[in-house]
Amino acid sequence: MQLDNATADGGTDSGMVVFLCTAAGRVLSATPRADELFPTDGERTLRERLERRLRMNPGPSLGTALIDGEETSLIGLMDNREITLAITPLDEHQRLVVLLESLCPPTSLDSLTGLPDRSAMLERIRDIQSDGDGGHRLMLVDIDRLKTVNDYLGYHVGDRVIRDLAGAMQAAVPDDVMAARWSGHEFMLLIPPRQAEHSQQIAERIRASAASVRFNGGEDAPPLGSVTVSIGHGALGPGETSRTQPRDQLSALNAAVYEAKRTGRDRVVNADRLQQPSVYTTGGALDRAIHEGRIVAASQPIVDLKTGEVVADEALARMITPEGDVIPAGLFIDAASRLQMAHRIDFEIINQTINNCVASIGHRPMAHFVNISGDFLQHPELMEQVITNAQAACECIGGERNAGPKPLVLEMTEREVLEDTSDAFSALRPLIDFGLRLALDDFGSGYSSYRYLLDMPFTFLKIEGALVQNMSDSVRAQKIVRHIQAMAKDMGLVTVAEFIGDERTADLLREMGIDWGQGFHFGRPEIIRPLKNENRVAIHEI
Repeated sequence: MQLDNATADGGTDSGMVVFLCTAAGRVLSATPRADELFPTDGERTLRERLERRLRMNPGPSLGTALIDGEETSLIGLMDNREITLAITPLDEHQRLVVLLESLCPPTSLDSLTGLPDRSAMLERIRDIQSDGDGGHRLMLVDIDRLKTVNDYLGYHVGDRVIRDLAGAMQAAVPDDVMAARWSGHEFMLLIPPRQAEHSQQIAERIRASAASVRFNGGEDAPPLGSVTVSIGHGALGPGETSRTQPRDQLSALNAAVYEAKRTGRDRVVNADRLQQPSVYTTGGALDRAIHEGRIVAASQPIVDLKTGEVVADEALARMITPEGDVIPAGLFIDAASRLQMAHRIDFEIINQTINNCVASIGHRPMAHFVNISGDFLQHPELMEQVITNAQAACECIGGERNAGPKPLVLEMTEREVLEDTSDAFSALRPLIDFGLRLALDDFGSGYSSYRYLLDMPFTFLKIEGALVQNMSDSVRAQKIVRHIQAMAKDMGLVTVAEFIGDERTADLLREMGIDWGQGFHFGRPEIIRPLKNENRVAIHEI
């Protein structure tokens, strides 16, 4: 639509955003630029067309300003730019509305690129997630190898790359796409509904534009070639309009970028087409489960192979979904490790085990195995809290605070122990001095297990489950297990065979002299029932 001649005679430039409308807000005509930025969809009023992108500041409404018939200015925000709506009455029935970008700069700009910063983009994202109509998409652009460039060529080179890429990217995307600096090496783009179906093409244009930017550190620096980017894009909007819930939409975007990097970098991945739950989505679910008390211990019995009596148990982490489903650790522990959340799970399970140990007063004494991660060893404050809670438990059952070995056994695999075993031993020393014992898990799965036995004061040796599972059909596996048992006996270690699934395997292990056994043959893990408040030890919140 074009403005009528009378309006055009007033000097209106078709490149400006100008509307001619009635006092009731019905649009009579508009400049081409206005139609491009605020396209019509049927008989939309001016307010309906503008509100898809423009958020007005508190104050007089657009409708009131149009009806009043007085020259008025309203202030709003569009793509994080302050916009002025200049409303001029032409006669009793017609109003001329001009959109002007304010001379006042946005309040939240990144100093390096001049783009809106993370806080500005987050505000727009939250608005759309809470009040939007759906149809928007987000795009996360991650600069490949930027850390390496900063480390070897200097941050001045990295800053130049970020600035140049921001300019190249803005030139490559449509004007109605909002771009922001998201983090040190990332940009976030907000794609409006009318451009949503072109998201893949926009991403490819950005990827191509990055090739025009080079890692150039100067004459003495080695050439590192052109910049490449890994890009993920996905849906943004309220839960009822998107397959991915709002709380998981940013996580899904991170997952898409992670997949792009994992598969070779310099590529585009659609988050909506990822098949498996992402590490970030799982991490978000884990964080909520920890705060809501839905990380619980499941107890699996450990028996004396000679007598068949239950002599210990292992506390295995489980996540309970809000719907009540039980998720085994194998489906979330990898995400917890990658996101450095494993120590939080360890802490929850250790303290639940302490509480349940107190609740079992009067029963036959047992050892209680709990897994700890290398991440847990990096948190001495949590170890101190474990000791405090364990001391309180000892006092609850009338025991002496430092009298002999305690029932709690800390179980770890060699891949979880710090690279330097002396550091690992130093980290664990307060717990060992308190009387907690150590178990080395998955023995036989790695090449350096003997070094850990040499350097660390283990009491228990848990044999790699794959060896145990293959014993029935593999003479070689039987010989390896016999060798492990002979060595452990010489060192005074208690051996525990895991993954025992049938009587024949149990008989073979018993004949070899293996001390204890664990597996579905003896019992599956069972969720430990919540304890009554009077039996619980206070747990430090993290």
